[in-house]
Amino acid sequence: MTVNGPIKLVVASVLIICIVVLFWMFDWQKKQKEIEEKTGEISQLQVKLDEQKKLVEDLPALTKEKNDLEKKLQEVMQTNLVPEKPEMFVANYLKEIEKMISEENYRLGDESFEILSIAPGALTGQAAPGGGEGGEEGSEILKQFPTRVFQMSMRGRYSTIIEFLYQLGDLRLERLVTINSISLTPGNSDGTRSPVLSIQMPITAYMKQGG
Repeated sequence: MTVNGPIKLVVASVLIICIVVLFWMFDWQKKQKEIEEKTGEISQLQVKLDEQKKLVEDLPALTKEKNDLEKKLQEVMQTNLVPEKPEMFVANYLKEIEKMISEENYRLGDESFEILSIAPGALTGQAAPGGGEGGEEGSEILKQFPTRVFQMSMRGRYSTIIEFLYQLGDLRLERLVTINSISLTPGNSDGTRSPVLSIQMPITAYMKQGG
């Protein structure tokens, strides 16, 4: 059987089309997907690069801000606080914290707010890294001040605890303290007020040095 020229041309065209389709399905489509994935990765890397460039641009301002805060901290620790003797550290802290709790109890009308227990740790010659137990390296300025970690067990309502933490940050105790961690456990509620929380809160207190 002899196949004439037009039929050969049609068959050849069909074969070529089949080859192109198969190539698109099994090779070109796969490569196209890889290209799209790589393009997405490049876009993500570009976003990260732009973020890093922004951090580099902001570094001088952030460094200046850090130095200014370190200077203010030095002034607070060495000028604004009356120095105390090491043997009075624990007694002074207990007196200060109990007075503050009593005043906050009355001011905020939270009769449940009270200290359940306080356990003072050993006096250290320098601040614990990161201002507490573990963490990253702390401030070079703070390292020169003796500290004690007081393991505190308390109870009170959530809003009272938040206000208490704000007061600590405002140097209400007239000494620098840092909160190492805080654990809150809710108690029973009568449905009309927020529940009374049980609080475990190790606090690092810095001994007052004065000028």
